[in-house]
This record gives sequence, structure tokens and C-alpha cells, in this order.
Amino acid sequence: MSTAFRTARIASHFLAFVFGVVGFSTGINALVKSNHQKDELHNAAPTGVDISIDTSDVFASGVVVTVVCGLIALTALASLATTFVARFASRTTHRVQGALFAFLSTWLFATVVPFTDFIANRQATVSATLGGVQLPQSIIQQAQEALGVTNDYHQINYLRVAAALPWIAFLFGVTSAIFEFAASRTISTSQHPAARNIATTYELEDEKKTEQTTEAAV
Repeated sequence: MSTAFRTARIASHFLAFVFGVVGFSTGINALVKSNHQKDELHNAAPTGVDISIDTSDVFASGVVVTVVCGLIALTALASLATTFVARFASRTTHRVQGALFAFLSTWLFATVVPFTDFIANRQATVSATLGGVQLPQSIIQQAQEALGVTNDYHQINYLRVAAALPWIAFLFGVTSAIFEFAASRTISTSQHPAARNIATTYELEDEKKTEQTTEAAV
């Protein structure tokens, strides 16, 4: 394995780890801030007014994106560890790590696409009732403007960040998968400890046979 290839592989794993952690952190941050804003709206509501805020679309997809980013970070960290420990550098190890990166990257892509679409094109569903009577949306809108909040996802900065950064984690997850599969091909069978032991055994047996043949001839 060349030095340039090894360096590029380490860099890919490191960036997958970094942006996996960043994607995980921004997802947690978005969840915390979203809950905080909901609490502010509930607390600002007049007595007797019951407010319902439905963000189930971005919440469900956002949780999965956050979890997968965390898993990519863990996989990248494990891959970096095996890179610097020679006894773990086997063809099977590289293939398993490559498969994990490929699976997690595919999973992240399948989730971050709808998550990004929701944030770009949807909004939270906000409704309010007073004594069981539904309040008009115009009143709810005026109250939101007075509080300086919006139900349009694309206007909320922490949601835009939470949707953008996982794409970078996806990118380096894919490159890490490619590097791992490529690394598995660069390791020949003779480089495996088990293969070397078998080869050594055969060599010793051949030497003994040669000696026995020579002695018999003499």
C-alpha cells in the first residue's frame, strides 16, 4: 500500500469522523432549540389557549439523520484505529469496514434527501384552540410575528445547518467506503499471517523431503 494511498485513506476517515460528529451535534442542537421554541410559544399563549405544533415530518427524518451521522463517526474512528494497528490490517477487516461505510452512507442518503426536501418546502403545522374553539390562522400568524417566530422550516437557521452538514458526512462516508474496498484488494494472500504460516510449513516439509531423498540416494 503506497504512502499517498494510505495518507488519502486516513484523511478520508478523519473527515468522515469530523463531519459525522458535526452532523450528530447539529442534529442534537436542532432538537434542543426546536423544543425550546415550542416551550416559548406555549408559555407565551394566553390563559385558556391550547397550542398544537406538529413538526413530525422533520423530527422523524432528522432523528435518523442524527443517529446515522453518529454511526458514521464511530465507524470512521474504528477504521482510523485499525489503520495504525498493523495486526488489524487484514483483507476481511477492510471489507467489513467498507461494507459498514457503504451501508451507512446509503442509509444517510435515503434519509437526508427527504429531510432536506421537508426543510426546503414545508412548514410546521400550528393550530390553537380557545375553549375548544379553533382559532383562525390569521390570529395565529399575528401572534407568531409578534413573538418573532416562524413556522417555515427554511427560515429557521439551525434547521438549514442540520440539513446541510450531513451531506458532507455522506460524501466522506462514500470515499471512505471506496478506500476500504480498494485497500482490501491491495492486501495479497501472502500478507496474511495465517497464509505465511501455511507457506512456511510447506517449505519445511519440502526441505525434509529433499533431505530424505538425498540421504536415500547416498
